[in-house]
Amino acid sequence: MTFITPADISRKAKNAYAKFLGQWVTGEDAGFFPYRVRANLRLDPGNPTASIAAIETLMNKSKSNRGWGYSVHRTETRSRDFGKNLIPESIWIESLDDLVRLADVKTQFEMTRNVAERLRSQYPSLDEWVKRNVKSLHNFHESLDGLLAVTNFFLQNPWPDCYARQIPVEVDTKFISRNSRVLKQWLDLLLPDTAIDPSESKFAHRFGLRDLQTHRGIRFLDEALMREVGLSHDEMSLPIRSLTRLGVTNATIFVVENRLNLLTLPDFSRGIGIEGAGNAVNRLEGIKWLNGNRIVYWGDNDVDGFLILSRLRNIFPHVESIMMDLQTIDAHRRWCVEGNGNSATTPTNLANEEKSAFEHCRIENCRLEQEKILQSFVNRIFKGL
Repeated sequence: MTFITPADISRKAKNAYAKFLGQWVTGEDAGFFPYRVRANLRLDPGNPTASIAAIETLMNKSKSNRGWGYSVHRTETRSRDFGKNLIPESIWIESLDDLVRLADVKTQFEMTRNVAERLRSQYPSLDEWVKRNVKSLHNFHESLDGLLAVTNFFLQNPWPDCYARQIPVEVDTKFISRNSRVLKQWLDLLLPDTAIDPSESKFAHRFGLRDLQTHRGIRFLDEALMREVGLSHDEMSLPIRSLTRLGVTNATIFVVENRLNLLTLPDFSRGIGIEGAGNAVNRLEGIKWLNGNRIVYWGDNDVDGFLILSRLRNIFPHVESIMMDLQTIDAHRRWCVEGNGNSATTPTNLANEEKSAFEHCRIENCRLEQEKILQSFVNRIFKGL
């Protein structure tokens, strides 16, 4: 192992900087300096000339000579090979300025500090994100103004229902797509649940832009109601923004998860079927006319199905459920399959029969998918409504 060189110290400073960032971003860096650099300072007694030259090189690039960088602590030593000399005993980095200059990250750290301070000041709830991403914060320095402007727009206009290029922010037309990864991370933490479609991974679909927005299936179960609303087709798919304009009144709305079940719902006086789309069911909140109509939810008899029912009821407390009970499960037990092993606790806003079915599905880890329910059973339940 050779005597340490200034280049070695610079490499070690880069490693120390990464360690420092982890402490700095959490406010635990007060005791970081002075930082001792692990170094081989053993002289070669067989080659005193080379050893003295290595010491001189080390001292020439030290803080005592350049005014910044590493400091060399020396002790006076007398030996047969080297005589009486000041021999390096330890190497230290005494300040943050010394560290960032040695590691050649002075500008990078200023960028990191600027991004961290602005994000924490404007969005305190991004503090944990800042901590997790401290090593890459400098990469957002140049684009930060645009990122903050776009983020502010979404916070002030959740689910904006426009195209990305229509957002009144001074960024280029590809800025959002180019920065969608970090914007998604921020908006997931900052926006309310109702402004996020968790089932969508594409940025536009997830946050309500018009970039080929995902459609929801809708089916009229009553031809007279279809004509009353002013439509000529009983079956179609529409984006949420179009569904909000239907203005349906005095109707029963059946929210179902499976597309095939939507297409085979029985006729029902003043009835409409709407595709729930699983965990994206909360996007139905934007359809304000649902508040004034009867809503009936039909999902899978499994843990996830009851959690979706609970989330829908958080938005529309008057939601009823059908075929989500032990009676339905018992009647179709031969078609039950293994569930996903979810150990979630019982949602607080389920009715007693729903709670019993939820606990059964959770404990037995079973699932009865709604497409497995016999059509004759479905028809009988609908007549009972």
